[in-house]
Amino acid sequence: MKIGAITRSPEAVPRRDQALAFIIERIARSGTSPTFEEIGVRLNVSSTRAKELVAQLIERGLVEKTPGAQRSLRVRDVSGSRALLDETMRRLGWAVAQPMGALCQPPPFPERQLPVIPPFEHLPDVD
Repeated sequence: MKIGAITRSPEAVPRRDQALAFIIERIARSGTSPTFEEIGVRLNVSSTRAKELVAQLIERGLVEKTPGAQRSLRVRDVSGSRALLDETMRRLGWAVAQPMGALCQPPPFPERQLPVIPPFEHLPDVD
């Protein structure tokens, strides 16, 4: 190893992918895309570096930006981008959870209502 060389942990997710994940998360939560400054703060990099990361995402065709407009980042293929992020994280040894949408569905009941519980006529004493 050279002295002064920057070493990167094999578990580290590339900054470009971190930026993409943050953009997707921000749009999903607030409906607006983040500014370069917000991306920089989140990734602990400068605004200039955040612009470079977004430029890389635009070059790869993952994100598009309307020239001259603020907060105009748009993810071109959210599901494809999420799949790309999942694949990257798995390749780096991270455990990736499935989306929670299926977990939030109510359990199916044939009667389309909660099961009826017979009322107690007398509750036993707890003493």
